[in-house]
Amino acid sequence: MSRWVLIGGAGFLGQKIANILIKNKIPKNKIVIADKQKFIVKTSPQVIHEMCDISKNIIPKLNKDDIVIHLAARQYHNKIPFLKQLNWFREVNVIGTNFLINACIKQNVKGLIFFSSDMVYGIPSSIPIKPNHIRKPLGPYGKSKLEAENLCIKSRKKGLNTTILRPRLIMGPGRLGVMKKLFEAIAKNKPVPLIGNGLNYYQMVSVEDCANAAILAVKKEFPNIELNLGSLPGTNVKTLLKKVIEEVKSKSMLLPLPAILVKSTLKLLDNIGYTILHPEQYKIANKNYIVDISDTYSRLGWKPKYTDKDMIIDAYKFWKNSQQP
Repeated sequence: MSRWVLIGGAGFLGQKIANILIKNKIPKNKIVIADKQKFIVKTSPQVIHEMCDISKNIIPKLNKDDIVIHLAARQYHNKIPFLKQLNWFREVNVIGTNFLINACIKQNVKGLIFFSSDMVYGIPSSIPIKPNHIRKPLGPYGKSKLEAENLCIKSRKKGLNTTILRPRLIMGPGRLGVMKKLFEAIAKNKPVPLIGNGLNYYQMVSVEDCANAAILAVKKEFPNIELNLGSLPGTNVKTLLKKVIEEVKSKSMLLPLPAILVKSTLKLLDNIGYTILHPEQYKIANKNYIVDISDTYSRLGWKPKYTDKDMIIDAYKFWKNSQQP
């Protein structure tokens, strides 16, 4: 019987997928959390842990018809070197992905789900961003994901069914990343700076919705396609943050700042090693950025359950509770 092998499964999304599988009693065989980190998935005799470091080609022995979900990646929340950043991202995101693909093909696994990133698009030339939008990433992370996607696409010609999922900013209880500074400001009733006037439309996606998309892709037999993951379009950034501040009863005020000035400052700080936001983050901060999810619905039957407001508030409350002594 097919096992579910979650590569990089000890992370935020991997643990969510494992817990949903356990809760819904989906797999009839083992769930393999393949990671070099420890995991805290709810106790279940179905779950086993195996050492995995795809950058060094340390991959669990795969079995015929295994279901492989590739979540392992170096991202911006990791400690990033100042020099040769692209090489650093490539060690896992490209070289490691190539090792994993070769292992999947050799063992004739059932299929592969690869979590990529919307950062492969760069600055959008049209909204909403369709999966066939030109891919022109702005920085080393997006460039490494683009190269990894190309490896996955080539693998289809070798008989490996591969679905590529491109999530927007993943949110949920326990997820911080770029939100940490926002939450700290709201909790302390400090002004919340905006890059630009905040009238642009942004988008996120919940960790649960990402997990459900992966499971649906498996049920649909790993369609060879690239698909976006994002929330349904909502309000602009300014209105969204106002609603969040009101709901959590903060006295914070929004502080719109000139986009050109802020971006120039962030670029200078990044260049000298005092990075606050990376170019792939701040260059689109005042842009309308909405991915088209219609193909994800038509091919997988997937719809996002959570709004951006729900996600931010849930993540904020979880973070706030974790700050209590």
